[in-house]
Amino acid sequence: MSLKSSFAIVLRVLRSKRNISQRDFGDTSRTFLSRLEGARASITLDKLEQVSRRLQLSLLTILTLTLSEQSGRPAADLIDSLRCEIEHLQGDGGVPGLEVAFDGRSPSRLQPSLVTRAKQAEPPAL
Repeated sequence: MSLKSSFAIVLRVLRSKRNISQRDFGDTSRTFLSRLEGARASITLDKLEQVSRRLQLSLLTILTLTLSEQSGRPAADLIDSLRCEIEHLQGDGGVPGLEVAFDGRSPSRLQPSLVTRAKQAEPPAL
């Protein structure tokens, strides 16, 4: 199953579970939602963020459910794999430029001096 088809299923199911009509999305046209739910359109990250807010779910939850639907793997297994991948990256010294991602804080909430210190710090031990 394609990623687009998996996302279409997840969107339809979540919208139905939340009892949200296509009209209730407000900032997203019904035509576009219909195309998404029919796997006839792709979604941008910005639009995905709007949809996730309306569904009151995180982007990560929607993406995890979509990948679960596509792969046939339980969402919990995918989350465990994600955790292992991030720990592996940390063990390999992180990723230059993404140090804050491994610190658990958003770059927008850090002061510039903290970002500089984070870049200079040793990677955490496992």
